[in-house]
Amino acid sequence: MKRYQPERVLLDSRAREWPLTGVILERLSGVPVEEVREVRPLIESLKNTRDPIGAGKRTLFLTVDEGRSFKPFPESEPYLSCDYFTLHVAEGCDLECSYCILQAYLTNPFLTVYVNVPEMLGNLERFLADHRERFFRIGTGQLSDSLSLDHITGFSEILTRFFSKQPNAVVELKTKSDNISRLLSLSSGGRTIVSWSLNRESVQKKEEHKTASLEERLAAAGKIARQTDHRVGFHFDPLVDSPGCESEYLAMIEKLFCEVPSEKIAWISLGCLRFMPELKPIMEERFPKSPLPAGEWIKGMDGKMRYFKPRRIELYAQLRDAIRSRAPGVTLYLSMESPEVWREVFGVEHSKESVCRMLDSAARAAKKDF
Repeated sequence: MKRYQPERVLLDSRAREWPLTGVILERLSGVPVEEVREVRPLIESLKNTRDPIGAGKRTLFLTVDEGRSFKPFPESEPYLSCDYFTLHVAEGCDLECSYCILQAYLTNPFLTVYVNVPEMLGNLERFLADHRERFFRIGTGQLSDSLSLDHITGFSEILTRFFSKQPNAVVELKTKSDNISRLLSLSSGGRTIVSWSLNRESVQKKEEHKTASLEERLAAAGKIARQTDHRVGFHFDPLVDSPGCESEYLAMIEKLFCEVPSEKIAWISLGCLRFMPELKPIMEERFPKSPLPAGEWIKGMDGKMRYFKPRRIELYAQLRDAIRSRAPGVTLYLSMESPEVWREVFGVEHSKESVCRMLDSAARAAKKDF
């Protein structure tokens, strides 16, 4: 997989004082740097270009977070959530997945990195200390890919060292890259979970542009599982439906378990493609060859476009059986689905509380002192 290199760096003048800024600029030696006091006019100017999202990805914006970095993952009441928290150390993604929700969600098209991470982690450490009675699963992959910029930011090393010292939290680094070189030399005591979003080969090639191939992702996951004390996770999300897709997904599962020992897998999630209605015209404009916007969709209880419920259940059940046949004890869960779908797929009643207990137990499994 080709590593990201920006065409220019925009430097928020407030970022000058943070040491990480100098580290990043040194790693990007030779890339033009423009210091700015106010980025909003540049954002508005960019929005007038033909493809502001694509153009924004070519600029790396170094700035400071103003206290909005740590928050609960957004929940939708009709669907079961898992009490997950997010830590936003960056916003925007250099990869080009046709279905990416960030295209309709983010208002700043620049690829943004927050350099005041020590301040952010200091605030988080105090929060965790004040809530010792709770256990926290925290991820960095909601508004950006957790590892695709790691050769520039080094966030994996910073976060792994921080969370290795936290008695009541784990961090999940979620990615579609194979950018794991720093993680191979780190120890996390099981408190770092490196997760890959996986899709069948044809979807990866046609819809997940600039990402690592399925083989590259699985090879990276195998190295993490066999050479480090980190655990791995997998998110079959989004599952993309098309005639005959089941055979491709089953082949993907076989490849996964040939490459990765099941005892090192923290969890696997299943989630079908879903998107906000406003994403559809963006997909059609930016990826005119993609068949996804023209699929058969129904508006779900959260307002997002989804496949029909019986088809989602059918897909989940087939993948459940394939995964259980290879790894009977692995923690398997659904992403943003209703209690009814959970019951149809797993045959038992689930609530938010039971899902949280299941995932907390999976997160704690590698360390007796959790």
